Amino acid sequence: MASFWAAALAFELDPDSDGTGAYVADPSKRTHGLYFQAVPEPKVVKNRVHLDLRPITSMEEDVARLRELGATELRFVDEGSCWTVMADPEGDEFCVLRGVAEGAKRDRSGVDSVVLDCGDPFRVAAFWIDALAYRELERSDVGIEIVGPQDGDPMLSFVTVPEPKTVKNRIHLDVRPTGSMAAEVDRVTRLDATVRGFIEVDGSFWTQMRDPEGNEFCVLRGPEDGWVPGEVLA
Repeated sequence: MASFWAAALAFELDPDSDGTGAYVADPSKRTHGLYFQAVPEPKVVKNRVHLDLRPITSMEEDVARLRELGATELRFVDEGSCWTVMADPEGDEFCVLRGVAEGAKRDRSGVDSVVLDCGDPFRVAAFWIDALAYRELERSDVGIEIVGPQDGDPMLSFVTVPEPKTVKNRIHLDVRPTGSMAAEVDRVTRLDATVRGFIEVDGSFWTQMRDPEGNEFCVLRGPEDGWVPGEVLA
């Protein structure tokens, strides 16, 4: 999986990756990386969290490129704007949007946004705006997009879907605090997050949490906990 996404995004595989987890990083350090962790549970339903990719050239060219890397084309959607729904080698859905060269509304290539399916997207977005110091970019009757204060922060898109959340999400956000993990857990709990549990493995630790609709995320160690910038797997 990590090898596919490294090739798909032109990222680099971290040399410390092993059989239990793998990290791929943007060599330009323009945006955040992706971490892949082995789990025993199979994928049984459509993911409620997925990535939208924005190609530099055209959607058609990027779909063909990703098929050669091992992705599967699921369907083409045209709802005023258009995109192609695909699945990676393990069946995790993602979308390829219109390319920068096709006059897309955003001129940033790579990961355009992280998309979350929601029952109430505006409630969930309000939580993440407060949690991450994001701001609203655009909204419609069925969803909302929010963006961060830094250029490399991923856009988050929240869309209305009819089906409820039934299983643990296979994709989630990791939040790195500016201070300590404990202080950050306390802060986001007051924003309506809930704690799932505390994990400690091989000298590292983090807290598993849920947002107001039950979407899992993790609060990692911060600088006050001994984390040093540049440590990506800690």
